This record gives sequence, structure tokens and C-alpha cells, in this order.
Amino acid sequence: PLALSPSLTSSLRKTPRTRRNLNLLGSPRSSSELVPALWVPTQYAICWYAAYVWSTSEHLKTYEYVGIVVSVGILSGAIGINVAHELVHKTSSWERFLGRVLLAGVWYGHWANEHLYGHHRLVSTPYDPATSKLGESFYRFWYRSVTGTWASARAMEARRLRNTNGIIKRVISDAVFQSVIYSLAVAYGYYLSLGWYGMLFFFLQAPVAFSMLEAVNYIEHYGLYRKRRVDAPEASVLDQAHKEGNYAVIDRAYETVSPFHSWNAQHTVTNYLLLKLQRHSDHHANAARRYQVLRTFLASPQLPTGYSGCILMALCPPVWFFVMNDRVKHCHERIARVEKSGVNVFSEDFDAEARRLGSVEAALDALLAEKKKDKREKSQKKNATEVCRSQSPDNRTSPTTLAPHAMSRRREKHVQNGKKGLEAREEDGRGRGRGRKPA
Repeated sequence: PLALSPSLTSSLRKTPRTRRNLNLLGSPRSSSELVPALWVPTQYAICWYAAYVWSTSEHLKTYEYVGIVVSVGILSGAIGINVAHELVHKTSSWERFLGRVLLAGVWYGHWANEHLYGHHRLVSTPYDPATSKLGESFYRFWYRSVTGTWASARAMEARRLRNTNGIIKRVISDAVFQSVIYSLAVAYGYYLSLGWYGMLFFFLQAPVAFSMLEAVNYIEHYGLYRKRRVDAPEASVLDQAHKEGNYAVIDRAYETVSPFHSWNAQHTVTNYLLLKLQRHSDHHANAARRYQVLRTFLASPQLPTGYSGCILMALCPPVWFFVMNDRVKHCHERIARVEKSGVNVFSEDFDAEARRLGSVEAALDALLAEKKKDKREKSQKKNATEVCRSQSPDNRTSPTTLAPHAMSRRREKHVQNGKKGLEAREEDGRGRGRGRKPA
């Protein structure tokens, strides 16, 4: 259903917003909403059945037990958490609740708040645990991101609830505490239905699932960073703001997030499978935009392959560094050139021209050459106007209609005609003087 969802939504995207196609919460009912929502019971049904087979079968071999756990973990991480990511970004409370239900099934419910209010503010800065650094291996990043995400979620909740009176009220209102309760409830459900082995299966597949999420986080912003503003506070102030969970201060200290700060992939299969998560630049620019209308820009950083291939490369750090480090360097060179030129490379017109010419560099060269030509023509016209005004002070002849050399010849002709007329009058005066008789 996930692979077919983009084609289904194309026919329903322009459905009028009438009372008939509204659900109880008032949001439009379409396949773009129904497909992620329907995946929630599907995900739990698959996981429960796998846990049933894993806990009740006695003839399975060791590698088969391991294979079931890893397979379910990959499914829960690649599809389940990805669908949860789509749901928690929506404004509908029902969709956000479903997203948290999915995250409870992988023991990673605290990630929802941290992603919405932490990662999207701190992305591509040194303070974001989910942004991998240039030269950092996936395994080092995994530990930093898992522990940093938990610490960040706790810091934000502590700041949000700092003025809440009463310990019981604070605990009940704590989103991180709620996520732990949800996950314990799911684990208890496995225990009631399948016994201790069922609950053990739940706890074993969860790390595999959120490790898939961290692998995707690793490749989405690898080596990309936002520049610090000139008027940014000192590092000690930012460190204190990060410790207190005041991420708005850190966000304002760095340049605005742009499509240059996320890696993208335009590969069809993984885009459909992952709800077009690979169009990550547009997702960060428009976080609430539904997956089927996310845009892609040729000028944004491009991965060498889809997420599936990149995850396999990330598991082998030397291969990942060999493929990606040069791309990161080329990406920063392009950013510097675009900033210097002042061209909006993320406009629809420029993107269409870049696709027509086959590369961003070719489109940028053509546009800069055209701008340079226009500038040269304006400069020549300005110079011609100044010459005309200097040669014709009374400005009787329009400089825009008479070329400079033509005005020069015309002025010279007037001077010559004036000299000839003066000579003729002087000659006529002398002749009259010779013929006049004295009084």
C-alpha cells in the first residue's frame, strides 16, 4: 500500500473540501492521510505474528531466530518509524497520536518531541545530536545521537514544565514519561498474549528499529552545516541555552535553514517506499507538508544512491568516506558560488533550466553570462548618454536617438556653416565699402 500511495493520491489530491469527505476531526479524508493511518494496525499485526512464531516455534534454528528479530526490526524502523515521522508532523491531533503509538512499539517515543522542537531547530549545527559531522563514522554517531536525543528530550520537557506546580502534575504532563508508559504498555501486551518470550521479542526488535532510524539520520545531513551569524552570542551563552533546552536562542544564532542543509535522493523506488522522505530539503523548509507533494530541487545536495544503498555504505565507514567526503566538499563550493552570485537556485524557473541543461553549474553559468551581458549593455548605453550630454549642453537633440559620432559631425557642420556665413558677410561689407563715394 505504501508503494502505491502516490498514484492513489494523485486522483484524490484535488478533491473538494465538503462535509462528505471530512472526518470527525475536520481534516480532509484522502489516501495521503489514510495510508499512514492504516499502517499502524498493520505494523502491530506483523510484529505480533512474528513474535508469536518466534516464541512458540521449537524447530527454528538459531540464525532463524536472529533473522526474524532483525527482519521485524528493519520493517519497524524503515517503514514504521518513517510513517510515524509523517504522522507526528501533522497538525491533526489524531494523526499525531497515531504517530506516537507507532513509536511506542519501538521504545522510541521520546524521539517525537525532540525531532519536532529540537532537530528542526538545531539541524546542521554542532548542537544537534542527529546531524553527523564530516569524518564521523556511523557507529560513533549512533551512540552520540541515541544518548543525545534522550538528553535533549528531557531538557526540553524540563524547560516546558518549569513553571508547573506539583510533582504529580509535572510527571503526568511530561511527554517523555508518557512515551515510556506507552512502551511499557505495549511490552505488557506482548507479555499477556505471548508470555515472557513475547515480551523479550519486543525488547530485542526495538534496538534494531531505532538503529535504522539513526542510520537514516546519519546520511541525511552528513557534513553539512549552517554558518554562524556575525551577531551571534558567545559560545558560553549558546552552551548554557543548549543545557537548558532553550533551542530558539541557538536557532537564531545560525543562518536560516535552506535546502543546502539536507541531502536528497531522486530515486523512485525508495522515494515511494519511504513516503518521499528523500526529498528532505523541502521537508525541512515545509515540515507540515504532506509527503506526496514534497518537491525536489536539482541544486540541493544529492546522494549517490537512494537511502538503501547509502545505509549499506554507511555501515562500512571507509567506503562511505571515500564516496561522500568529496561530495561534501563540492557541495560547500557550490554553496559559496551561489551565495556570491546572488542567484535563487531553488526557484522553479532555475530548476527547470538546470534540468534542461543537465546540471546546476551549466544553468548557473548561462544565467551569470546573461546577467553580465545585460550589465555590459547597460554600461555602454550609460556611457553613450554621458558623451552625448557632454557634447550637446543645450540638449536640443535627444541622446537616445542620436549616436555620439553623429552628433559630433552635426556640430562640426554647424560650425563650418557659421564660419562660411561670417566670411560671406565680411566680404560683402568690404565690397560695399570700396564702392561708396566720400561725402
